[in-house]
Order: sequence, then structure tokens, then C-alpha cells
Amino acid sequence: MIKKIYYLSFLLVIFFSCGNSRQKIKYDKDSVKLKQDFLPGVSGFSPKPSLEDSLYGIWTDGSDNNATIKIKPDSIYYPDQFKSYKYTLKGDSIKIYYDEYTYRARVYFVKDTLMMDSKEDESVKFWKFKN
Repeated sequence: MIKKIYYLSFLLVIFFSCGNSRQKIKYDKDSVKLKQDFLPGVSGFSPKPSLEDSLYGIWTDGSDNNATIKIKPDSIYYPDQFKSYKYTLKGDSIKIYYDEYTYRARVYFVKDTLMMDSKEDESVKFWKFKN
């Protein structure tokens, strides 16, 4: 019986001593500064813009020297037609509601090139318009 109590006590001591031997993380000033460099709202941090924010602006398809479209938060404006069309963006899918049909495409970027890949219609590429 004494051996069982001794053995049980020994196991409890080992169990609790292992639980307390966790390595505590200490931060010095340099590591805290490094951590702050990657936090939003702290100087030096520039979060990647969302797909939606990246879409906004004036774009050209390169077919001529003029702008092709201007994407705004609520619509896409076509300067050649003097007309705007509503659109919705869900994830990486865009729907543009033209008068006669709805254009559906997957939207993504390859470097600075805006890509719209459609299974039903023509896929297109756009580049930021520069005056």
C-alpha cells in the first residue's frame, strides 16, 4: 500500500512539474517593434486592398488611346456610350447588367492587369488608364 502511495505521489509530482515547465515567451523591445510593424493601424503596415477596392478606377482594353470603362462602387461607366450599367460583385464573380443581357465573369488580377474570364461571352483584359 505504501508503494502505491509513493508511486502515485511520484507520478503526480512529475505530472505537475511538466505542466509548469512550459517555456515562457519574453519579448524584448526589438521583437515587439517587429510585431507592431505587421499590425493594422500601425505605421509601416499597408494591407492588401480588397478585390472590390482594386477594381475602382479608369481602365482601358488597349484597343485605342481612350479609356474603355470607369468602375465605380455602384456602376460601370462606358465613356464611348455615355452610359452606366449596374453590377454586382460576389467573391470573385461579377455580373454586369446590360440592357439586353447579363455578363457573368470571374474577376482577378495578374500583376496590374484586370482579367474578366467569362464562360459564356468574350473574356477581356484591362489595364489602368494613364492620361
